[in-house]
Amino acid sequence: MSIPKIHLTMPLALGALAVWLALSMGGRWLESAGYALPGAAVTGRIGLAWALAALFALALLLASSERREAGLCAPQPWKTVWLVSPPLLYALLMLVLAWAGGWPQPRVLLIVACNAALVAVSEELMFRAILLKGMLDRYPVWPAVLISSALFGLAHTANGLASGDVSGALWQAVAATLQGVGYAAIRLRTRSIWPMVLVHGLWDYALVTATLPHPAEDGASILPYIALLAVLPLCLYGVYLLRPSQRAAMSQLQR
Repeated sequence: MSIPKIHLTMPLALGALAVWLALSMGGRWLESAGYALPGAAVTGRIGLAWALAALFALALLLASSERREAGLCAPQPWKTVWLVSPPLLYALLMLVLAWAGGWPQPRVLLIVACNAALVAVSEELMFRAILLKGMLDRYPVWPAVLISSALFGLAHTANGLASGDVSGALWQAVAATLQGVGYAAIRLRTRSIWPMVLVHGLWDYALVTATLPHPAEDGASILPYIALLAVLPLCLYGVYLLRPSQRAAMSQLQR
């Protein structure tokens, strides 16, 4: 007897988000490292809670009948991969700027790389695969993109609130929301989450290493301010990718 497949509806996606938040944030607090990725890097721990959250999201996608529609596949067609070039160049530029004043310790770089990869996979599976597909089951493309991006930004407020930095939490919420629009647009145009997993991971890796003290300097890098300026063009790029002439191609994702 075949096992019935799960349909990724909006209520299911919101319920999955609640579980994902409990696994990621709750697990991070239990590890005494905080929700924020920089905390895990500084304390020298790999965030296993992110792995649990990613495994949960992956299991839900594999149990669904719409894993390909949710982006759990290779880019379709492959030529759409070039659409990832602008945010990829942003991330590479950030990495160069982050290391311009000196390299962090190799052990720190390795820990940050592991955490950045875990965060990228976990968040893309949750927000650009499950949540975006669930919203598309109920709404047209733009409302689905905006709602999923706003929830992505709201989830990032925990980064600042965990440390008591309210202004930092608001900055992260705005920046993540703007990023989410660009990320969702590329996910829809490529029909795959994997290009954005690469960009997301590299972006976080550059941002976190930029905030760590470098051997050649005592202060923190100015990269977070550069990243703030970068997210607005990324959002506008997403708006361009989802311009009216491209929306017809997105309609099949709602079937």
